[in-house]
Amino acid sequence: MTDLKQQIFVAAHPNTFPKKGFELACRLAETYEKAVCFLGLPDKKDKDIDTYLPVFEQWERECVAQHPEIKVNSFVLDVDDDFTGYMEHTEASMIVFEITDKKPYNKPLKQLGWCRQLRIPYFFVKAEQPIRFDKVLVPVGLLNEEREKGPFSSSMGRFFNSEILLMPANDYGSRAKQNTQAIQTLLDKFSLKYRYITSTKDSFKVELEAALKVPELGADMLIISASRDYGMDDIIFGPKELKVIRKATVPVMVINPRADLYTLCG
Repeated sequence: MTDLKQQIFVAAHPNTFPKKGFELACRLAETYEKAVCFLGLPDKKDKDIDTYLPVFEQWERECVAQHPEIKVNSFVLDVDDDFTGYMEHTEASMIVFEITDKKPYNKPLKQLGWCRQLRIPYFFVKAEQPIRFDKVLVPVGLLNEEREKGPFSSSMGRFFNSEILLMPANDYGSRAKQNTQAIQTLLDKFSLKYRYITSTKDSFKVELEAALKVPELGADMLIISASRDYGMDDIIFGPKELKVIRKATVPVMVINPRADLYTLCG
């Protein structure tokens, strides 16, 4: 394995240059002072394995010429290597997936499966989505790990001067409100901008509601949590995060719902 430490990775296939994914990665890399790395993730059935590295190296040269302020690398994971293990070995900062109309990035369910054990945030972006950070929408549910959205919200506020739109679920109980207040306390600590958004859905549907309210609110990014576990409905119809990503008209940051799984860029 190569020693590419603390990169912002852009998952890619040689059949499509991930223009929007690279743009998002560059914005993150410039702000967090990281390098960007094109990452190939072939499987044994991939007929294009031999083309990954030369194509990526060409992209690397072109991107360096266009963005001399950003360090750009490329790497192709061996088909027998473990994706999660590689992310941990390289102390990856983030990974970006651009949803395209070509395999293997036309169906984000596959990438969601890859990322189930990651200790870092992972992003999904579509080709038509603008890259801005002025307003970050954060729906908050009743589970205790929803408080982990706080550090990432704070990071966006501190590094991008984002306004954080806090959207607590409309539950009968108070746990979602308490989780939102805990996030607010962290934002107050750094005197960050935020406001509350009223929701009509409970904790099980508030993230999808948030995705649908993005145009109305003028939000630029959405932060959601992945499912704790996949039930039968999730396996058959797809988990709730897949539905949110499909409906969202802005990039989506996904974080995994385990208390021991988080590292920050700064």
